[in-house]
Amino acid sequence: MNEPAEVETHHFETLGIAPVPDAARTMTPGSLFIIWGLASASATTPVIGLVLHGIGVWSFVWVNLLALLVGLVPSMLLAHMGRQVPIISMVMARRTYGLGGATLLAVLYTIVGAGWFGLNTDVGGQILNALFPGHAVLWYSLLGVVQIALVFFGMEVLEKFYKYTALVFLLCYAILSYYLFTRYRLVVPEGKGPVAWGKDIDLILSFSLLAWAYIFPTVTRFCPPTAPAERKRVSALYMLAPSVGVMTAVLLMGILGLIALKMTGEWNVAMLGKSLPVWGEISAIGVILAIAHTNAMNLYPAVTTFLAVINVADRKPHRLLQPSTVIVLGVFSTLLAIAGILGFIQGFLGILGSLLFPFTFILVVDWFHGRYYRDAISSFYQPARGLAQLLAWPAPWAIAMLILGVVLGESGHLLPPAVDHFLPWQVCAALIVTLLYYAGLRIAQRRRRGQAAA
Repeated sequence: MNEPAEVETHHFETLGIAPVPDAARTMTPGSLFIIWGLASASATTPVIGLVLHGIGVWSFVWVNLLALLVGLVPSMLLAHMGRQVPIISMVMARRTYGLGGATLLAVLYTIVGAGWFGLNTDVGGQILNALFPGHAVLWYSLLGVVQIALVFFGMEVLEKFYKYTALVFLLCYAILSYYLFTRYRLVVPEGKGPVAWGKDIDLILSFSLLAWAYIFPTVTRFCPPTAPAERKRVSALYMLAPSVGVMTAVLLMGILGLIALKMTGEWNVAMLGKSLPVWGEISAIGVILAIAHTNAMNLYPAVTTFLAVINVADRKPHRLLQPSTVIVLGVFSTLLAIAGILGFIQGFLGILGSLLFPFTFILVVDWFHGRYYRDAISSFYQPARGLAQLLAWPAPWAIAMLILGVVLGESGHLLPPAVDHFLPWQVCAALIVTLLYYAGLRIAQRRRRGQAAA
């Protein structure tokens, strides 16, 4: 059984997937907002302006606000779950999807995190190589080492890193924006046709809020535990901070990407640094901070997720398991960027991403229906003894609905154009299978009560 581990101060983190001790649960709503705002504010975030290049600025604002409203409730509940029980989301998932199902999903999401780490490192390497050409492998390697070092020292150092680099990040983007608007004629993008509201909301959510939400408990487990006497306003701040942080960054940087693409033909304003004075070049280099911000929140959850795969629940893991996993997974992800292999697996990452909506909704419903937050923490770490426990109810039903959700979510092209145009179909598909899942839980609950009464 895993007991709460000690978090070593001023040393590399050795916590692994163990519960966070109360002494280390000191993160504030302000820190949550900064962490998730900067994690979402990657140098690749303005690419949403390229993806939605036919949309006008005001329509883009409305799509983001609607996406926030659609994804807000499950995201807030996930953030709250980390405060209820200080464990990572993939350990929480063991109660819903079974130890076997949660382990398989943890493998998939580890690959997703490693892939996005490589993708962002690739963008950073391209920026540096544009400014100082001829040393691409060196820049990729240097970025990989710096980012691995950040995650190596764990959430305590990451929290401080985000806090102290936030102003530097804002200053760099402010300088680049200044050069953008003073050197080019201002053109505000206007819509070129009707907005595909449904598809665009799905895209925004899978790119941002619901792509991050399942990781929220992994960070909010470092927040103070919920208490009966806690004021509702304080509780709401902890629940809202991650979602608002993520979507604020997407909104502002997406608008910048849209405008920059229209004015210069280049969505990535950092790439303008190669033709700017020295302060422009320095700011373009500083934008790489945005890549480090995002990649830290790609690699850190990927490491904890992978630890959930290799962890033997009834045996205390070695104290060096987490730092060694950071190095191995970080090096692997950096090699992906150097090899350029990401161009071949982005489609695979997209398929894995389609798991996120139904996975998240089913996990949240099962958590609060089963009231798992009342259970002893040790119950989440019990190993399955035999196939019967490995596939115990409701794991088969949850996995079946998850697969159905992926199939439904990928079948949007079969819908009538009018429906597909206005409905965020991937979200709707996830809601359909979640309702089916909940109905199955209620039927099973009534059957058990009937058997007990008989």
